[in-house]
Amino acid sequence: MRRALIGTLLAIAAPARAAPDDLVARPIVLAPGELDAELIGEIDLAPGEVFHPTSLAPDAWFGLSDRLTVGVFHSDPSVDRIEPGASFCLITEGTGCDRLYHGGGIDARYEVLAGGLSVAPRARLWLRDVDPARPAMTLGALVQWTHGRQAVVGDPYLQIGLANTGAGNRAELVLPVTWSIQPARRIAIDVRTGWNADVAVWRDGWHVPAYLGVRALATGELELGAAVGFQSVFGPQATSKQRAAFVTVAWRGRVGCAGPAP
Repeated sequence: MRRALIGTLLAIAAPARAAPDDLVARPIVLAPGELDAELIGEIDLAPGEVFHPTSLAPDAWFGLSDRLTVGVFHSDPSVDRIEPGASFCLITEGTGCDRLYHGGGIDARYEVLAGGLSVAPRARLWLRDVDPARPAMTLGALVQWTHGRQAVVGDPYLQIGLANTGAGNRAELVLPVTWSIQPARRIAIDVRTGWNADVAVWRDGWHVPAYLGVRALATGELELGAAVGFQSVFGPQATSKQRAAFVTVAWRGRVGCAGPAP
């Protein structure tokens, strides 16, 4: 009886691995030696400002162990922001994209619970801009619940400004949630919303975003995606003018001398 109980607990806690073509049940951490690299095109769709700005943002994560994944990020979607203009800016005309490089960050997550319900506390160090410098850190957790061909993912975090808080680097609370469904092999649809707020003025400074995207596996390792999103569809200052499109090319596979995938 004791052995059976121990075996059950280990099975619940053990890292899970989805089928290669399962886009919604992927673990929230990578296997040892696995690389997830993405290049995201961010395009402003605001009326009268389409393509101004336009940027390319590279992100990459690597599995250091069964539970620990680290990464480097630049894109707005990687921090659940539905905005255009992350580094590197190709068309610099536009709000927040007046130079080529605006900054990026490093990310670390550690899985403490795996299976149908997965949890990985995560922390980020983020240089949100370089002039003036706006360094910040985020503390939160990645949470995923999967059931069949669908998954619900939350990535709540508190952003803490480390300098220049008076220059738009104040504390923020970000509570995103994404529902993903896989209607067919190699295709997934993502619907994202949430609740974001500037902590200091949360009563008047909160907003609800909206995002709709589709992802498709072109090969076993190459994934293509497209999405459109609105920064604020509900809230004290809601507007449909702040919107953006995202085009993603991603590669996910094993690199280096790592052994076979589990």
